[in-house]
Amino acid sequence: MRILFFTQYFWPENFRINELIKYYNKKNMVSVLTCRPSYPNKEIFRNLKKRNLNEFDKDLDLFRVPVILRSKSNASIFLNYLSFLIISFFFGFFYLFKKKIDTIFLFCPSPITSVLPAIILNKIFKKKVIIWILDLWPDTLIDLKYVKNPFLINILKSLVKFIYNNSDLILAQSESMKKEIEKITNTKCVFFPSWPEEDVDENDIRLSENLNKKKENVTRILFTGNIGEAQSFETLVNAAKSIRESHLIEWIILGDGRWKENFLRLVKENDLESNIKFFKAVPIKDVKSYINHADALYLSLKKNNTFSKTIPGKLQTYMFMQKPIIASISGETKKIINDAKCGYAGEAEDVESLIKNIKDFIKLTENEKKRMGLNAREYVVKHFKKEHVLDNLNKEILSLLN
Repeated sequence: MRILFFTQYFWPENFRINELIKYYNKKNMVSVLTCRPSYPNKEIFRNLKKRNLNEFDKDLDLFRVPVILRSKSNASIFLNYLSFLIISFFFGFFYLFKKKIDTIFLFCPSPITSVLPAIILNKIFKKKVIIWILDLWPDTLIDLKYVKNPFLINILKSLVKFIYNNSDLILAQSESMKKEIEKITNTKCVFFPSWPEEDVDENDIRLSENLNKKKENVTRILFTGNIGEAQSFETLVNAAKSIRESHLIEWIILGDGRWKENFLRLVKENDLESNIKFFKAVPIKDVKSYINHADALYLSLKKNNTFSKTIPGKLQTYMFMQKPIIASISGETKKIINDAKCGYAGEAEDVESLIKNIKDFIKLTENEKKRMGLNAREYVVKHFKKEHVLDNLNKEILSLLN
């Protein structure tokens, strides 16, 4: 069995697809068609030399198609998507013609249009197609009000249905998402959750050189990952503004993203520079040096119907790190946090609930906080263990090919 992973995003960009490819490449069954890294923007990879792009695994059959790299502008992001859409089609044709491939695996965080070349090519080459869905389309665009035109919405819905109907297996990262997908297609859909990222060094107890030692009586809350509009950082800012006079809270924001400039502006406008501190994204293996010196980890999404059906990929890694979680989030993620008894989860964008949860967290004893962290680890190992998740996927693929 040989799998072609068709993905716009790949190492050194930080996505779960990297670990999945590593898992299958141990059996020498993998080819990867991707492009040069530029997510969330090309500046992060400016000093990365071309030869270093193969350091993920020198034995990997890897091909990177040339694309327009993305920066922080919306125009560059659009051109990045469009160039991959067009160029990957032509390179994909020659790749499938030349290589003996059994299955095409499509990684689809966003946008879903990135998988169209492979779907169309498969009309010619007749391989088995697996698609891993991380966002519901066009629901996400509609809820964020990026798309309002009814005609365009109907086109996108038809496009999504075409992609689903021309796949052989759909992987959904939440149970709620699985139910939504099953409403519009008869293609088999299975729950395929994220797992804790294995490259995080959980034994790393050093203090990051960029992070000062925490002062006594200060509660440090850490957010890591993408700084985007979907994360609703306005909720964090409003909570921080309301609570700063009565409680010593230090917010650490570790990451980059399209909304970072807006976030920085909000912090400055509300005179919160001493309360909310920003640090550039670091390799996943170095994240633990920040987590170890935080009291709790923060998770948030905007309040809308689509986001209530998703599970942010960082949830499982947060839980594995044995730290309490404070969340402003609705739906399936909120239920997991509450079921695991690993923190406080209020409704998305509910500032008063977030303030109350922070205050309640501060009142806990150190043993109670430690128990929350242990609950998180126990729950994630039981429900989202990497070996179990990937073994189940392997069974589905073998069943598909037989």
